[in-house]
Amino acid sequence: MKFDLNKNPIDLFTSWLDEAKITEPNDPDAMSFATVSSDGYPSVRMVLLRKFDKKGFIFFTNYNSNKGKSLDKNANICASFYWPPLERQVIIKGYAKKISSVESEDYFNSRPFESQAAAIISNQSEDIDSHESLLEKYNSFIEQNKNTKLKRPNNWGGIEIFINQIEFWQGRKNRLHNRVLCNFQKDTWEYKLLSP
Repeated sequence: MKFDLNKNPIDLFTSWLDEAKITEPNDPDAMSFATVSSDGYPSVRMVLLRKFDKKGFIFFTNYNSNKGKSLDKNANICASFYWPPLERQVIIKGYAKKISSVESEDYFNSRPFESQAAAIISNQSEDIDSHESLLEKYNSFIEQNKNTKLKRPNNWGGIEIFINQIEFWQGRKNRLHNRVLCNFQKDTWEYKLLSP
């Protein structure tokens, strides 16, 4: 892996994600996302990266979900991408913050009607009687609102990850993997090469 130390690491991430879109059959934008709950236990789940730029990465969720509640208590996060065919991994550390309601509204309105309906009827992370009862609730909602412009629930929206650190890992057959650690310090990126 050649790494230009004058290059913004988000540009490198962009090129890696573009390559992953070619080699990965499903969801190259899937990232594991770790939070720490109020009882001190870490929790990891997969989310989909929906937008990103040089300041942060955005995904969307129910704010009342376990991850949303954890972030209310502790905004520090770790996220990672892994693309096996390319033998590449990216690890991100930073903090998370809700995006504006206007941005969340725009994204919600861009989603398919069925996805909007699912976001409205699902109380994410809450107990349900059965999957069948959830499906019945969903189908009933669809039928009652099929000619309606759906409104984004206040408890659903975007979370932005503001990056403090990003590590690029390129696998090698001889196990001497390439690792570059990028730390955001005083409005600039500092780089270190790490031993595998």
